[in-house]
Parts: sequence; C-alpha cells; structure tokens
Amino acid sequence: MAQEDPNRLTEWVGLVRAQVPVVRQRFEEWLTAVREEPALIWETAAVRYTAYSLGAVLLVLAASWTARGLAPPPPANAKPGATTADFHVICTSPKCGHHFVIHRELGFHRFPVECPACRGKTGMQGRRCYSPTCQGRWVAPQNRDDVLYCPICGSPL
Repeated sequence: MAQEDPNRLTEWVGLVRAQVPVVRQRFEEWLTAVREEPALIWETAAVRYTAYSLGAVLLVLAASWTARGLAPPPPANAKPGATTADFHVICTSPKCGHHFVIHRELGFHRFPVECPACRGKTGMQGRRCYSPTCQGRWVAPQNRDDVLYCPICGSPL
C-alpha cells in the first residue's frame, strides 16, 4: 500500500505547538531584560525591522496622498469614463455568417448572443484577421491549444 503524503498544515501546527513554551519563556526573559535596560528594545532586530517597515509604508502613503493632492483637476468639460462599448459579433451558423454590432457594458463576455438575422444563439465575438487572405475581415475565431485562429485562413490572431 502506498504511503500517504504528509499533511504540511498538520506538521506546521505541531511545530508551532512544540515551540510555544520556548517562545513564551524567551519573550519573558527579553521583557525582563528590556525592563532593566530599555535601550534593548531598539537593539532587537524584529522590533527595528518592524519599525522600518511601518515607516516605509507610511512614507509611501504620504507620497501617494501628496501626489494625488498635487494632480490638477480634470477640465470642466470632461466627460465621465466609458461604461459601455461596441462589440463586433459574427454569427457562427454556416448558413448565416451575419456580422452585426452590439452595445453592452465593458467586460461583456456572455457569448454566444442571439443573431438578429437567423434568430439563433450563434453570435460570437468577432476579431479582425489581417492575413493576406482575409485582409482585415471580421471573423469568429476558433480556439486551438489556447491560441485563437482564423477559421477562414487558419492564421493565428
């Protein structure tokens, strides 16, 4: 019978439980030494590196807030960012092949959609094929090995 792989989480929990009494004892010893000599706080590497890290995070936050405050406001006639887009769609039905455009929210990915010509749910997002054969024609790409190919000429898109 094959041996089971060890559970790493269980091993880590066991190691932590075994170290808790030792860590607690060392922390109490360190705390006693710090009470006698307060300069030991800064001489402890963990405390010093934690302070440096917090200082660096605060410095980055202050710099980003300052940069955001110094950035000029947008022009008064600026329009809000786009939330919708036009998608070129190709019907994948061999009898139809209709090319049409739909207007949906950004990031729309619920394909296939209904083709207005054949009323079938065969509309897939189109891509342009710039091969010498297709010369910029809109096609419904085919996925082979995670690479999109033109169904007409077979070139990668």
